[in-house]
Amino acid sequence: MASLSPTAEGFRILLRRPIIPLAEIAWRWTFAAAAWFLAAMFLLEYADTLPVKALDRLLLASQQPLLVGHAIQRIFEGSAFRFTKAGILLALALVLGWIVLASLGRTLTLRSLIEEFDGPEATPSQAGMASLLGLNFFRAAVALAAAAAGIGSLLAASSLWASTQVSVGDAARLWFALLLITAMAWSVLNWFLSTSAIFAVNGSEGAFQAIASAVHFSVERPGAFAAPGTWFGLIHFGAFLFACGAGFTVLGAAGVIGARPLLFLELLIVLVYSAVVDFLYIGRLLQARCQTSLPRLIPAN
Repeated sequence: MASLSPTAEGFRILLRRPIIPLAEIAWRWTFAAAAWFLAAMFLLEYADTLPVKALDRLLLASQQPLLVGHAIQRIFEGSAFRFTKAGILLALALVLGWIVLASLGRTLTLRSLIEEFDGPEATPSQAGMASLLGLNFFRAAVALAAAAAGIGSLLAASSLWASTQVSVGDAARLWFALLLITAMAWSVLNWFLSTSAIFAVNGSEGAFQAIASAVHFSVERPGAFAAPGTWFGLIHFGAFLFACGAGFTVLGAAGVIGARPLLFLELLIVLVYSAVVDFLYIGRLLQARCQTSLPRLIPAN
């Protein structure tokens, strides 16, 4: 008899078909590695274009703060526009690459989920890829809007502090409150768009129709829609606290284990935490898929 709990059903499928979360981790880490590599190469190439004259080397070798600062100002002078233009081009390329790669990876994982629920004879819509491209474009736009809102919250708090002479603590609390509201709004919208991908791949719906189906499902069954984010969010928070505790514990033993082992262990903690987060993310989608097909999971009387 099938499990009546979508959360238990999601974990059962994750443990029975580990290839699904591993595929999710594979495409996410592939993009992350490519993004870090391109960012590092961008900084190296930018640094290679900076002119360092003999006078600048002499000022840097003086080890005097004022002279070193003047040398750095001379080296970076006039390069801000070039850095900004190249950074914008790199960011656009990474966003477009993420949209395409995320659409391909999510299509494969979601089709595996559909086959897991509906059997190998299931024939997911071939139009799902185009819908996922649109949904991931919206997710990228929402993330950009959230980043802009985060910067705007800092500017708003700073402007309020400068115009009304409120205390720094009050301005900081206002900033954190605005950041929290922005993060909550981004999280809800991102989960809406992520859940919409299930309807896009499972049917022949376009991006807007998939979003409408997700909204209709959330209105019709709000508890079922919020359950994946709640349960897996709590598990994610517990994993975050555990990773922070492990990181601070290793950092506290820095004098005993040395610098290189310390760096290795901290990097290992970050990698394990990232893998757990990706595992939980695909688990959220599994539970959401269970919720959308819950009537089929409950045996008939």
